[in-house]
Amino acid sequence: MQLKNSTEIGKIDCYINFAVRAGKVVWGVDNLERGRRVPYLILIDGSLGANSSKQLSLYCQKKQAKSLTLPTDYLNNLLKRSNIKVLSILDESLANAILKYCED
Repeated sequence: MQLKNSTEIGKIDCYINFAVRAGKVVWGVDNLERGRRVPYLILIDGSLGANSSKQLSLYCQKKQAKSLTLPTDYLNNLLKRSNIKVLSILDESLANAILKYCED
């Protein structure tokens, strides 16, 4: 799934920050696979490597998880951290709010 061209990025930024502050996220592909809970939404940075992309694609198919691909370095710039490639949202209402601004 991709962002719409007319997406209000500011609202998505707020929802992602809310999820991080609330501790309703899982960082990275490896932690995602080790976790017990299936996330409601997986946010993928555009710079994710080929092997990790394949691994994440298989995980999404197996668990029927929704994913959203973001522009390159979007998560790094938003969260002011380095090397963030995958961020999974565990809160259903925040995930649905983000998906409301996306298209298939």
